[in-house]
Amino acid sequence: MYVELVVFAAISIFITSLRVSDGDTGLELENKAICRTFLGVLVGVGLMLLAYAYSWDNLHTQAQRNLLNVVDTIDVRKNTNGATAAFSPIPVEKMKLVTGEVAMRKILNNMGDLKNTYEVSELTLQSASVHADVETVDGKKYRLDFDDQLVYVGILEHKFYWTWNAQKWSPAYVLVNATSGDAYIVGKVNGENIQIRYTHEADPFSTSGANWGYNLERHLRQNGYADVILDDFNFEIDENGRPFAPVTTMKKVIDMFTYDVTGVAVVDVQTGDIKWYTPQDAPKFVNRIYPEWLVYERIINWGEYPNGYFHWDSNEGLLQPCAGMDIVQTKSGCCYYVGIQAKTGTFDTEGYMLVDIRTGVATYYKRDGISEAEAVRVLRTNTYDNISIQVNDSILRLTEPVFYNIEGMNTFFATFVANADLTVKYYAFCSADSKDVVGVGKTLEEAKAAYVDSYHKHIAVKASKLQTTDKRSEVTLEAVVLEKVQEGGAYYFRLEGQEGKTFYTYASIIPEVRWSAKKIKITYNKTDAKLIAISSYQGLD
Repeated sequence: MYVELVVFAAISIFITSLRVSDGDTGLELENKAICRTFLGVLVGVGLMLLAYAYSWDNLHTQAQRNLLNVVDTIDVRKNTNGATAAFSPIPVEKMKLVTGEVAMRKILNNMGDLKNTYEVSELTLQSASVHADVETVDGKKYRLDFDDQLVYVGILEHKFYWTWNAQKWSPAYVLVNATSGDAYIVGKVNGENIQIRYTHEADPFSTSGANWGYNLERHLRQNGYADVILDDFNFEIDENGRPFAPVTTMKKVIDMFTYDVTGVAVVDVQTGDIKWYTPQDAPKFVNRIYPEWLVYERIINWGEYPNGYFHWDSNEGLLQPCAGMDIVQTKSGCCYYVGIQAKTGTFDTEGYMLVDIRTGVATYYKRDGISEAEAVRVLRTNTYDNISIQVNDSILRLTEPVFYNIEGMNTFFATFVANADLTVKYYAFCSADSKDVVGVGKTLEEAKAAYVDSYHKHIAVKASKLQTTDKRSEVTLEAVVLEKVQEGGAYYFRLEGQEGKTFYTYASIIPEVRWSAKKIKITYNKTDAKLIAISSYQGLD
């Protein structure tokens, strides 16, 4: 219960209990009790209205905007290789290829008779570094060696009170590799049985999960967190494969309806031990401390209030987040990704934002290109050379695109999933910088190869056009070939004296390219990029 409401009610009751005469109030009422009650309610409601008025955003626009800690703004539009600055490239073998819906379906398919007694909690997506020997409930043994691997984690919860009361613990947690789709119902870790006693059910009218003092929130309330705002109940595993429940602790700031994160209470769901940490000191395995709703709300205020509450110029220059947020993995940890677009006009793409899910620290990247919605349209309607796709929502549907850095390119990735069994039929890439660069395949490798090939052809065509229109930026170079690679019709060269740079062209663009040449003469347009398109080529030996 809000402390403010308790205070208002107490004041109202106090005033109602006062002895007040008709002359004091100026009201001609025969019943003085009615007069006292009226005054008490009037004062209580008035105080509540004042508190609500104080919480009006117009009074706190700068403070609301500053709650989002934007530590850096990077304009990748000024750098032809700016995509590399966005965040470290994510290896294809660690990409999230499995959606939460598919992960849940895989677990349910593996539960067998456990379905009669247990249900699966909401899954948490985390980046896990786990090295442990596990045994599933059906006796199969596995070795988990994950290094910053995206996985879904959840627990088995009792469906009914009486089954919980008979045992008072659940025997397993669930784990799904978000890349490979491998699903495990883990009953033992390093030879020790899993016995999960503390679980949380968000629905207060549900009979599933733990009860009485074993309810996760009630357990926290009874152990020092009675007056603390708790939010974002998740389940994650540590480096030894043991399950924990990180619960975000919060406090009110600025007004009645604004919150800030103070830390995280990490509960051992098997023993009930509780340890509290600040976001900076939390164990490495704890991924998610800042709730998604809180981050999204702060991004809204950050884009809404750069110049106060009132906008006399029809919202010109204001920004807003695109619908929905994704979790992406970087070398520094997991981040929320959300696209940023203009609030007026055609809602042009202005950039994107990465927010660390542990610390809430944000980095804003300004970029040109297409939005998530446009990427969906392109992938659904494009004609592909290597496969034939007919997207029909009743048979085959496209998942929401996730943002990645693929080979230094800002990229949207999605999958075409069959509705019948939720299996992935096709993998798809679309450049976040150009709707002309796409790649789809029946395997991830095929899709990536098609995408990279499409990208290089697109860049080569642009370089060729530039070469004919702007000679001032042209560079001529003679150099010894140190390394050469051919992929399909593409040729890649590393040259002596050009460390850190790769030059490429296509036989379809420059037919005279000779693979056997040990020394070559090339021209290209001056750029700071590490991947450079060749506009002319000559073999010198």
